[in-house]
Amino acid sequence: MKILIIEDQDELRGLVKDFLENSGYVVDGAEDGEEGYNKLNMNSYDCLILDLNLPKLDGMEIARKVREEGKSVPIIMLTARSEIYDKIEGFDNGADDYITKPFDMKELLARVEAVLRRAQKEQTLVLKFGEYEVFPKENVLRKEKKEIELTNKEMGILEYLLRHKGEIISAEELLEHVWDSEVDMFSDTVKTHIKTLRKKLDPQKRYIQTIRGKGYMYKES
Repeated sequence: MKILIIEDQDELRGLVKDFLENSGYVVDGAEDGEEGYNKLNMNSYDCLILDLNLPKLDGMEIARKVREEGKSVPIIMLTARSEIYDKIEGFDNGADDYITKPFDMKELLARVEAVLRRAQKEQTLVLKFGEYEVFPKENVLRKEKKEIELTNKEMGILEYLLRHKGEIISAEELLEHVWDSEVDMFSDTVKTHIKTLRKKLDPQKRYIQTIRGKGYMYKES
């Protein structure tokens, strides 16, 4: 799961980023509204944590633009304001939840997980992979009593391919969704992780197929 936090306070943005990454998420950060809005247009995110008082482009305006463009990414508004009319305005502009500074990191994590659960209610939470059941939250695959542990990146790749069954997914798209924005887009990191993923669960390349010159695809053989 990939999250974007748009927050102009460097220390708070860094703390939230570190905490969520330690909780197993991929997190990008932006220090102003313009930078954050540009990242939203360049990358795919599963959740947006959005401060209201931002330089260059206000948080309310970002939320409004996101919804007008038809994007359904869950939005958690983050602000020092506590007045009821600000909350109402935030919800009117498309926010899914609202948390007021100062806040406990565990509360923020709980709210992130809650909006993600609601957003995924139409998606299968336990995925099937060959003879295995895939549990993304636990980073494990299970077959009867056998269990295979995956790293965050390996699970991120597998889950993304499974949820886009039959589609060709480029290495660039996997980098954008599974890694943060600081990854080297010209590196072989996706190829390396695909290799280790196959060693663990698909050595015969029955399911994770390489489409030469285009990317990768999950396809049941």
